[in-house]
Amino acid sequence: MRDSTEKAAVREAIALLRYYGFDLGGETAELFVERWRQEIPVDWLRLAILEALYQGRYKGVSVSQLLVLWQRRGMPVQHFNGEFERLMCGSLPGLVRPEEEIPEAEPIEMEESLPEEGREMGLHEPINPFRPSEGRSPFQEKLRHLAQPESDEDTLG
Repeated sequence: MRDSTEKAAVREAIALLRYYGFDLGGETAELFVERWRQEIPVDWLRLAILEALYQGRYKGVSVSQLLVLWQRRGMPVQHFNGEFERLMCGSLPGLVRPEEEIPEAEPIEMEESLPEEGREMGLHEPINPFRPSEGRSPFQEKLRHLAQPESDEDTLG
């Protein structure tokens, strides 16, 4: 894992622990992360915190239990999906993404469709509104006949 990616994972793990108020038994979030960082890959720590959140277990002990289990298995096993991860990590205050993760916007060239004098006056090309056809269909005639009130002659016959 690249150094900047590792630092970002550490920052996010600390931010998750703080923001969601994990009970770390008097230990600071930085010390908790640093202790586990020596034993497991940093991305596992972040995943374990998210898994504990998903399971509703807001204690450092729960994160530690998950990490011990994953160490025995040799791989992390998470039950949450990407949507949950996005919701939990998307609102972390004060977490700035590294500049390299934000792609540069490419400038878009606009086409010149109106002459200069039209643009200055705020004129636009006219809009052609919808106009129904003049001919009437048999269906329209039936609807018109049904909508008209009945006369006395129609009811007597």
